[in-house]
Amino acid sequence: MTSEPFQRFYVEFDPAPAEPCPVAFEDDPVIVLFFQSWAYSLDFGGTHELAQAAQYLKTRQKLDLRPLLKYADRDIETPNDQREFDRSWQPAADLAACARIVAAAWTAPDDTLAPLIQGYAHLAPRLLELAAMCEWAAAANADTRVRMSFLLEQPEAKTSRPAGY
Repeated sequence: MTSEPFQRFYVEFDPAPAEPCPVAFEDDPVIVLFFQSWAYSLDFGGTHELAQAAQYLKTRQKLDLRPLLKYADRDIETPNDQREFDRSWQPAADLAACARIVAAAWTAPDDTLAPLIQGYAHLAPRLLELAAMCEWAAAANADTRVRMSFLLEQPEAKTSRPAGY
């Protein structure tokens, strides 16, 4: 018996296209979430090399990473979680442009960026696939929005703790 790998990173479109997207991630897209998380951690003092790479892209190369940093947790436990999930929609064209420009920096890094991204070459192909998905959806409808979200644990893996913990 084979089981499908647990999906942790999701890309959705609104309005939902009539046809399934012809572009798919060729490998696990969780590297996108990994980069997003470290880039987001900058505001909280993140020092991982991917946080440093994001800081460099923002400050030295003047890239606007905001579209990549707009994502949400699919594990809705509170009304605030639901609001964040609902607010994570954004124009598909904006995310496509951002993903492409970060992928370009990744594939041709300068001397400062290169050591920070060593070992993370697999991010650029996933960003290009994400960009292609968004471009496909935007080509069908210029007003298409995209939402990136994640799920860290399998739903059946959740455990409830006894009262008092």
